[in-house]
Amino acid sequence: MGPEPFSHGGGGHAAETSRPPLAGRMPAILDLGIVREERRADAWRNCARTYFPGLSVRGRDFNPGAGTIAGGPFGTGRLWTIVSPPVHVQFDPGAVAAAQRQRFSVMLQVRGATHARQGDQSAQLGAGDLCVIDSAAPFELAVTSDFSHLLILQMPRHAVLSRHPHLEQCTAELFTPQEAGATLLRRTLLSTLELAPSMDANQCSAALGAIVQLVGLPTLGRVAEGGAIEWRSRAALALIDSCLSELHLTAEQVAHTQGISRRRLDEIMVRATGCSVSSHIWSRRLERAATDLLDPRFANRTVTQIAFASGFKDGAHFTRAFKRRYHTSPSDWRSTRGGSRQGLREHSPAAPCQLTTAEDATI
Repeated sequence: MGPEPFSHGGGGHAAETSRPPLAGRMPAILDLGIVREERRADAWRNCARTYFPGLSVRGRDFNPGAGTIAGGPFGTGRLWTIVSPPVHVQFDPGAVAAAQRQRFSVMLQVRGATHARQGDQSAQLGAGDLCVIDSAAPFELAVTSDFSHLLILQMPRHAVLSRHPHLEQCTAELFTPQEAGATLLRRTLLSTLELAPSMDANQCSAALGAIVQLVGLPTLGRVAEGGAIEWRSRAALALIDSCLSELHLTAEQVAHTQGISRRRLDEIMVRATGCSVSSHIWSRRLERAATDLLDPRFANRTVTQIAFASGFKDGAHFTRAFKRRYHTSPSDWRSTRGGSRQGLREHSPAAPCQLTTAEDATI
C-alpha cells in the first residue's frame, strides 16, 4: 500500500477517491463485482454471518453495488481488510459461542467513513482514525459514506486486556489522531496489511504479539485531557510485560523504576485496574504461558520450558497455578487448543489477577 493514504494535518481528512480502493493483497473471500446484481445483498449478508458470527445486516433495503471482504488467520487472531458499501450492521454476543466473544479488535479507517457505537460510547471514524471494539458486548457499525475501507485486526481478548485493562472502558472511542502512539500504531497496521500475504506463520504470530503491545500505546481524547487513567499504571504494566521471563521480577523492582514505594504504586494500580502489582505479575505470567502453549512457534517446547520462559521457577507450582486459573492442566490446554475455548471461565478484566494462595505471592 505504500505511504499512508490520509492525513490529519489541520484536523481534516484527505479528499476521498471517487471509487473504492483495492482491498489489498489479502486473500479475497468475497468480491461483489463478480456477483450478479440481484444476489449481492444476500451474498454480503451470508458472508458476514459466516466469517463474523453474531453480525447481522440491519434493514431490508440494503442494495450493495460493490464491495470486498478479504483476510484470514493472523497468528492467534484474524486480519481483515473490508471495502464496504453503505450498510448498518449490529453484533449480538448472545448469538454466538463463547469463543467468538473472546476477541478484541483494533479498527483502522483507511478510506471513507464509519460510525461505531458500543454501550454508551460512539465514534465517527474518518480516514486515519483508530478505535477498539470488544466482542464481549453488543456493538453497531454504520457506513456513512459512499464506501468504507476498514482494516480490522481481531486479537485474543485476554491478551489485550491483561496488558491494557483500561481499554475495556474505551471501546468505540477515537484515539487521539495526531498523537505519536496512534501514528505508530496506524503505520504498523498499514505495513502489516501490506506484508501479511508474504509472512509465514511464525512471523504472523510475532507481529500479532507486537501489535497487542502497541494497541495500548495511543492516548484517548479524554485521557489526554486529564482522564482517570494513571500513566504510572500503564508504565508498570509495560515494564511487567517486558520482564516476565526474569525469574526474580518483583513488585518492589517495578516501583523502584518509577522512584516511588511499592505501597504507593499498589494504590495507583488498584485504583486504575483493580489489582496490585504482584497480582499483575502473576496473571501476566499465566497469560503468557497459556498463549505460548497454543503458539505453533513453540510446538517443540515442553510445558516446563514454556513455564520457565514465562518466569515461573518451578514446574509443579506452575501447573497448580494454571489449573486454578484455567480449570485444566497445561498439557490438556495445549492438546485441546485451549479446551476448544469452551468453559474457559476467564477472569473478568475488571479483576483479572487476584492472588489465590500464599504460594502465588512468591511468583
